[in-house]
Order: sequence, then structure tokens, then C-alpha cells
Amino acid sequence: MDPNRVGLHKGSRRVVVRKEHLMRAPEYIEKLQPYVPGKPIEETKREFGLKRVIKLASNENPLGPSPKAVVAMRKHLKESYRYPDANAFELKSALSRLHKISLDQLVIGNGSNDVIDLVVRTFAGPGDAMVTSKAAFIAYKICAQIHGLEVIETELTQNYTFDLTAMGARIEQNERVKLVFIANPNNPTGTWIDKRSLRDFLIRVQQIRSGTVLVILDCAYYEYVQQDLFDDPMDLLREFRNLMILRTFSKVYGLAGLRVGYGIASPETANLTQLVRQPFNANTLGLAAATAALKDKAFVQRAVKLNFSEMKRWEKWCEKYDVPFLKSQGNFLLVDVTSGFGKSGDEVFQSCLKRGVIFRPVTNYGLPRHLRITVGKPEENTLAMKVLSEAFRKHANA
Repeated sequence: MDPNRVGLHKGSRRVVVRKEHLMRAPEYIEKLQPYVPGKPIEETKREFGLKRVIKLASNENPLGPSPKAVVAMRKHLKESYRYPDANAFELKSALSRLHKISLDQLVIGNGSNDVIDLVVRTFAGPGDAMVTSKAAFIAYKICAQIHGLEVIETELTQNYTFDLTAMGARIEQNERVKLVFIANPNNPTGTWIDKRSLRDFLIRVQQIRSGTVLVILDCAYYEYVQQDLFDDPMDLLREFRNLMILRTFSKVYGLAGLRVGYGIASPETANLTQLVRQPFNANTLGLAAATAALKDKAFVQRAVKLNFSEMKRWEKWCEKYDVPFLKSQGNFLLVDVTSGFGKSGDEVFQSCLKRGVIFRPVTNYGLPRHLRITVGKPEENTLAMKVLSEAFRKHANA
């Protein structure tokens, strides 16, 4: 067949159409590798005929949503036929009190992923560039590619942290850089940048090209942080006007299914971002639940306490079997399963999947030796450790 022709089926007929007559996307869209979410529980049950499956793959809060959030959702169910408040006034008011900022510094999104996309669309376009690190949250790269940006990724340090020196050099060398994405703590590594290094980096970016490079600091896991090496992100925001902070209700607040996140920036930056935001991008139930969840401090404390104690259990399990892992400041652990099992992360993932335990392989992050393990409830972690221990013993006896 002529290579410039393709076959399309129309009913029972096969119609030949020349390629130039088909709709084409820009080359950077056609080359896009889409985001791959964690494997769903129900799909795993169907695929392997399992009755019970536990999911430790997507960094969700194993306690579920705050009880106060559930009450708020039930209360607002009858209003679901109406459009939500496009300005999210109640949630913004609660956040402004929490962070001691003005309402015009907030951008509400359909999850923080939505805010990432809004920022890219607002402050950059085809031909511009974005700087981040390898093994950073992959949504930064995807959103940049969708909008035609060049993605510049620096190597991780030997400690699996962002190399801020290398990132600063790439910004200095390339005048097309408009955006910088940093996750602190980072997903999927769980590693973090100390407050002194982060502040020094922000000073350097200001000195390189003040007012032309926006740094986005993703603090999705900030509530889980145990280290005193962290600056309060809001202190940095008050000092650096070329900074935006991302936060989410998907993690410690347990509202991942409702998709509510937000960005905090200077009024000028936030107002520009608002110009490209779709109306009603956050739904009524999500807004109500998020507002109520902010009031439930006891729930957040319980979730953080559980995460801390169960993280210690996972660390002890890794030490028992001599499996390397990275110290984490999130609600997950990055484990080098190749060292412990002699298999790739994808192979161990598939093996555990058949036993009803879903972990997260991270080959797409350039980490084929690793699995990311979300910290679950005690009984979930016990079962997951049992499945991994059996896999370990089989490998040791092989």
C-alpha cells in the first residue's frame, strides 16, 4: 500500500485516506508519554481473580477522609445540581486565615496537578524551557511537554536529592528558561532539600534573572515532614516574589478522589494564573470537604502519627532483609528491590500483584531497581511485608 495512505474502517467498508487529510497534532504532542496512574484495586481483582487486594501505590491516606469532611460532603449533596462557587470563597477564606495571606494570593485547582498546568500555560509557551530534576514528580515534565516547552532535567545527587547547583547553572546558561519545578519532599524518592540550600538557590535564581524565572515549590507532603531542617514555605514566599508554593488535599487530608489543590503566590502571580483558569474547576463536594478538613486538626495529627510509626516498621523490615531504602519525609518509602531480590522493580511489582498487593514501580522515573511503597494501615503493611518476605526467601533459596 502507498505509505502516504492509511486504512480506516467505516461500518463494513475499509476506506483509504491520504495521511495529509488526517488531523495532526504538533510533534511534541505526538511524542508525549502520558501519566500512568497506580493500578486500581478492582482491575487487579478482576485480572487475577482475587477477593482481597490492598493498594500501597498512590500515596493516599489509609485512614480515608476526615470525618468532618464526610459530614460536609453529605450536607452539600443536595446542592450538586448547582454550579460550584467559581471563586471558592469559603475555602480561600479558610486558607487565608491558616497561612496568614490575602485571598488574592490563592489559586484553587482540580488537584495541584491542575495548578501545575495553569502555571505552565500562564508563564511559558512553545520555545520556552523548564528546569527540574530527573526523578522529580513526572507531572511537571508532562505539563511542560503538552505546552511545547523544552524540558531540562538535571541529574540527582548521590543522595537522590535535587542538584540545585546544576539546576542553577542550567538556568544561567539558557535564557529561555521561564519555570523551575522543585518538590520538597520529592515524590517518588522521599528525599528533601534543607532550608539553607533552598534559600541559597532562590537567591541565586533572583540574581541570574530577577523577575523572569518563576520557581514552583511543590509541598504536597509537607504535613508529613518530621525534620527541623525545613523552612516554613510561607517564610520563603514572603521573601521571594518569584516563588509559588503548591499544596494539596489529596495526601494527609485523604481527599484524593475529590481533586482539590491550591497554589500560593504573590498577588500579581496569582492573578495572572487566574486568567487562564477554567471556571468551576473545583467541584462543590470537593470545596466543602476541603474547607471542613482544614478544621479537623486531630485527624491530621492521627494520620501523621500513624505514618511515622508504620514508616519505622518498614525501615526495620528493610534493615532485617538488608534491602536498601531512602529515608523519606513523605508517606511512602523508595526501596531498592534489585539489591534484595535480584529482580527489577517491575518484576517484583508483578509478582506481588498476583498475591493481591499493589506497589508502585518507578521505571518511568528512571529508577528501574526500585519500588515505591505507600505506608498503609498496620494490617495492610503486615500483609505487604509478608508477601515481600516470601519473595525474598524464594530468591535467597533459588
